Amino acid sequence: MKKYKYSLIIISALFFLSCEKETEGVSRITYYVDLTLKGNPVEFTALGSSFEDPGWTAIQEGEDVSDDVTVTGSVDTDQVGLYTISYSAANVDGFEKNVSRRVVVYDPTPSSLESGVYKVSKSSNRTSFGTGPGASGSSEFATEPTILIYQVSPGEFYTSDFIGGYYEVGRGYGPDYAMAGHFILNDDLSITHIDSRIPGWGDGLDDVVNGSYTLETETLAFTAQYASSYDFNIIATKQ
Repeated sequence: MKKYKYSLIIISALFFLSCEKETEGVSRITYYVDLTLKGNPVEFTALGSSFEDPGWTAIQEGEDVSDDVTVTGSVDTDQVGLYTISYSAANVDGFEKNVSRRVVVYDPTPSSLESGVYKVSKSSNRTSFGTGPGASGSSEFATEPTILIYQVSPGEFYTSDFIGGYYEVGRGYGPDYAMAGHFILNDDLSITHIDSRIPGWGDGLDDVVNGSYTLETETLAFTAQYASSYDFNIIATKQ
């Protein structure tokens, strides 16, 4: 009987030692790096100027680990365009925190329409017509997304989404469903559609009509016609 008891004690001890070895070095709680950008998530810099990254802070469990952040991407200030800089920091367990900043290099030629971030009003809407699905009726914007508008050459502008984030943000389809493109700001402050494309569906707008810019309120209003079925009536004001 004593031998049985001793054997049971030995087996139990070996079991617990085995469990300790299997769980040795395994972290039960992991703390992610608190990675925060300084400055703005979208920075604008004039063509031909220099760009200086506003920087970032990275804190893990109260310790400053900003020097450990990996930064990728670059900005060519001699070329108009939209650039992305990515920032990444990993904690001791290898789990990463990632953030990004967009940098717009724009043509600074004086214009009535200023390059910047524009907020899309909730009063913007999508109306249906013709024989398309959901013909007639109105669909209001549930949120107020932002779009980018910047000058690429004198009088010519780029917008990150002609349809004001309706599919990308409102429907949650993601960035492949933003209708980016270009337009001309005419002398009478009307606008003329040049080109547009929504990568997710591989097509563009039919046209942009009734477009105008109001200088006093820095508001752009237009109707983007799409798929022979929809009018996106967009009102966007500079932030």
